[in-house]
Amino acid sequence: MGSRLVYTSLSRIVNNYVKAAWNCKKCQNIHAVCAKKEIEIDIKFAGVSKYSSEIPKKCWQCNYPFKSELFCKKCQTLQEPPDQMDYFEILGAKKSFDVDTKEIQQTFRKMQNILHPDRFGNKSDKEKQYSEYLSSLLNKAYSTLTNPLTRGLYLLELNNMSIPEGKTDLDPKFLMEIMEKNEAVEEAANDQTKIVDLAKENRKTLDTLSREVAEAFKNDDIQKAQHILLKMKYYASLDEKLKALKRSLGIME
Repeated sequence: MGSRLVYTSLSRIVNNYVKAAWNCKKCQNIHAVCAKKEIEIDIKFAGVSKYSSEIPKKCWQCNYPFKSELFCKKCQTLQEPPDQMDYFEILGAKKSFDVDTKEIQQTFRKMQNILHPDRFGNKSDKEKQYSEYLSSLLNKAYSTLTNPLTRGLYLLELNNMSIPEGKTDLDPKFLMEIMEKNEAVEEAANDQTKIVDLAKENRKTLDTLSREVAEAFKNDDIQKAQHILLKMKYYASLDEKLKALKRSLGIME
């Protein structure tokens, strides 16, 4: 295919914007205020196959050849989003269950600050469309990777596996345990103390399962990870039920 993975830093792209801005006579007053502020952005897109061809693509606006860039180096126009980028690549995170969620959050905020549709209000329709798509993609990537269950399910997907709806190949003892926990929640529906205790207990179980699934992925035991994630789905469902009850009872998270 003649393609190769290229890691692109948006800090360089932003610096191009800053340099170009210094030549703008209309913005000198703003520059005078902001001159002492340091702009520091380090965001990477990995695996941008559409932009990493041996033959450089050309900017749709000015026809300038570029390679592995979201913005044209010459006219700074936002380019068409790549066809294939997984959520880890989008947020510059390692493709692992063990990710730094704080780092992902920081990267997400920086990228949204650059690509949010509000910043393209005066741009062309194409750039608006590309911005909306990338912003939506960032939101999906962020919400998926910062939640242990959805992160695990997404890793399964990247390994061509999934948990089909209605899949219940778990031992009867576990299913009975889940049934009893649901009954306990229903019986304690109006008891704030019991609901808080049940929520804490359920959260501890989810944390334990998260550690187990992390170990399974680390050992490349995808089938074991799938089995643990199936259990996590039950406890995550119970967690949502408990959160709803806490809200209805006025219990602060």
